[in-house]
Amino acid sequence: MPSKSRLFAAVYDRVTASAERSVFPAWRAYVAGEAKGRVLEIGAGTGANLPYYPKGVRLTVIEPNPHMMKRLKAKSTRLGLQVTYVTEAVAERLPFLNASFDTVVSTLVLCSVDDPIHSLREVRRVLAARGELRFMEHVRDSGRWRHFQDISTPLWRRVGAVCHPNRDTVAAIRAAGLEVAEVRAIRFGPYPVRPHVVGMARKAV
Repeated sequence: MPSKSRLFAAVYDRVTASAERSVFPAWRAYVAGEAKGRVLEIGAGTGANLPYYPKGVRLTVIEPNPHMMKRLKAKSTRLGLQVTYVTEAVAERLPFLNASFDTVVSTLVLCSVDDPIHSLREVRRVLAARGELRFMEHVRDSGRWRHFQDISTPLWRRVGAVCHPNRDTVAAIRAAGLEVAEVRAIRFGPYPVRPHVVGMARKAV
């Protein structure tokens, strides 16, 4: 189940503050800044992507942690954004009709869903034909550090709000039936949450 920790919501922005100043802005500009039309963000957290969305998009967000959602709502109000909030949904059961969105955005969330492939099949379902999944995630290392990620996952899940540092998210995107059109691996982040990938996948016609 997704974490609903009040403490995690309270410290999240402080923990990620350095990355949000240095590295994440360019990635969020690529992921959220290139979103189009009807946009769904899954696991929107405290709203780190909100400043990057283009004007004119119709934004819907889901975030099952109510403490995260409270911070997200405050941020969207400060930014003057019109956002549709869905609080009880999870990625494995999206409460939307087929082909409801032109873009789905996922940043640092697929590590913590219960079933990533099922969640991504739900993403595929709600995307319109040729719709885009735009993503930024930390993933399983392809080198020797993957063994450290496997060993550390049980403990990391407890301290990191059910985060799994050893998931092969790009493989899961493909397994869910989406076509990976762009992907870039970046050696960033402390182990075990390193490396990261940034990319875009499409729903085939």
